[in-house]
Amino acid sequence: MDNQVPHFQFNTTANKNSIFDSFLTAKKINIKNNNIFVGDNLDIMSDLFFLNAYKNSVSFIYIDPPYNTFNNFSYNDSMKSEEWNDFMEKRILASYSLMLERGCIFISIDDNEYANLKIICDKIFGKNNFIGTFITKQSQRSNTKLINVVHEYVVCYAKNIKKVNQFKISRMDIPSDANMIKKLYSDVKICLEKNGYNAASKYLKELVKKYCEEYGITWLINYNNLSEDGKIYFAKDLSTPGNPRTVDIPSIGLHLEPLHSRGWSSDSKFLELFNNNRLVYKDGRPYSVTYLEESEDNAPSMLNFYSRFGTNDLKKLGIDGLFDTPKPVDMIKYFIRLVAKKDDIILDYFAGSGTTGQAVLELNNDLDLNLSVALIQIDEEICKKTKVYKKCIEIGIKPNLINILSHRLKTFCYNRNIDYSFKIYKK
Repeated sequence: MDNQVPHFQFNTTANKNSIFDSFLTAKKINIKNNNIFVGDNLDIMSDLFFLNAYKNSVSFIYIDPPYNTFNNFSYNDSMKSEEWNDFMEKRILASYSLMLERGCIFISIDDNEYANLKIICDKIFGKNNFIGTFITKQSQRSNTKLINVVHEYVVCYAKNIKKVNQFKISRMDIPSDANMIKKLYSDVKICLEKNGYNAASKYLKELVKKYCEEYGITWLINYNNLSEDGKIYFAKDLSTPGNPRTVDIPSIGLHLEPLHSRGWSSDSKFLELFNNNRLVYKDGRPYSVTYLEESEDNAPSMLNFYSRFGTNDLKKLGIDGLFDTPKPVDMIKYFIRLVAKKDDIILDYFAGSGTTGQAVLELNNDLDLNLSVALIQIDEEICKKTKVYKKCIEIGIKPNLINILSHRLKTFCYNRNIDYSFKIYKK
């Protein structure tokens, strides 16, 4: 890719049916743009034009490479194992140099090549930079002869694990936890409205115990307090290891005698909690407040992002059937939020239908993260006599992967009335 590579640019909200606005001459890649690169991902990531722009700049990579299943998809998914190993090793190695020191890569895979992928990544990143394997649930199958496989994997590595922040995630971003929290709030609200605060407070404690048993969890047991306005919270003790001391802060009416063998939090901590309306008293003793909907957890290895969610994402856009195996948008958003910071750069070099692109657009629109995304996708033709090919013809786009990708992103932006532009570079 030389410095005179043509690219196109399109704006996605003005006209749903527009293709690309204009051809320009590329002199420099702006990595803060949303960029789509058309061509073989190894060629593009190895090219000086691309490397000069993205080297040591990417915080988050997600890829959904060929699983090598030899299934009859609308795209090629068949290689000999040694060919697949060579294919993947070269691409993962090329992407390694693009990553920040705190950068992470997430790779979807299934049982066919999981073991080989792990060996490849151990070689490139080092075993010490292996973060872990997430397991995602798949649809139940009824035609299996032996094991009914209902899982896939997402393998995660860091470039330098010492530079990676702890993988903390809001429980409201974990589908199973979010559904449980919403149900708990709904049940308590009904009781509060019908029977009053005291009855609802008692009912909350019963429900928390029941939910812990039903869902096989323990963390919820702490969230057994109810505010007067119906918010569920955890009251955290404000004693600390240390020497006993007296607390006397007249401005907030707080006086505490020394404890027998522990200290109290600092005066500044008490003032901060009071000023933020996060200080409560139980039996004359102060506690800090953490609301249930604010609770966080370390990222669990088992994730309830079913494969059908990705299909539903396309259905919501009115373009269901446009891709065989789209990954769930919420899953990619979940992974991005574990790693990325505001203004970071996201890369997907098996971009497929553009799930990662949509995930970034949603995060930017909903959370104002100002992320930029680079998508790489070969301009592969869709196999004839497939449902995807027929869908492309039906909606009037040329049946190839890059047209599917761009059509999805434009449709999403049009449907959400989001004004984003992409530049497309062709290798």
